Amino acid sequence: MVTVGSHPGDRRREHRANHSSRSKWQTFSLDDLSTVIDNIEAGYISRSKIHGFGLFAESDLPAGKQLCTLDGQVVPWALHQSEQLTSEWNALSGSQFLVRPYRTKYFYINHSRQPNLVIKHRGDAPIVVVARSIAKDEEMTLDYREEPLSDDYIAAHGHTYL
Repeated sequence: MVTVGSHPGDRRREHRANHSSRSKWQTFSLDDLSTVIDNIEAGYISRSKIHGFGLFAESDLPAGKQLCTLDGQVVPWALHQSEQLTSEWNALSGSQFLVRPYRTKYFYINHSRQPNLVIKHRGDAPIVVVARSIAKDEEMTLDYREEPLSDDYIAAHGHTYL
């Protein structure tokens, strides 16, 4: 089940339905969020003042709390560029990234230069950790610049929002 809502006080639970098509990933509404995989139980998706939709704290979260482990398939950047993949992903290095074929709650964590979350590594696994205490209903954010993004990505797209 995924927690969704139009604002923090009006949350509802919906069952996860069949996965969405790529075209639905391009434009979506709160009704489409029933297909999102709930990989961060401590958060709910709602409209964001930062950008589109965001992930918000279900309750107060202490610094140091692990929210999730990021998984997926390791893919070379060249494949992303040649296939123009629209999947959810994380940069692992300048030449590889971790891709997930289905949208997860992680997708809704917006960028901030003063984030309250950080990506760390436990062994080879990237994990999302609370960097500073987060209040209930506060939007969760990451500094996307902390990922090892390729120079090609920065030049082509990243410079528009980082």
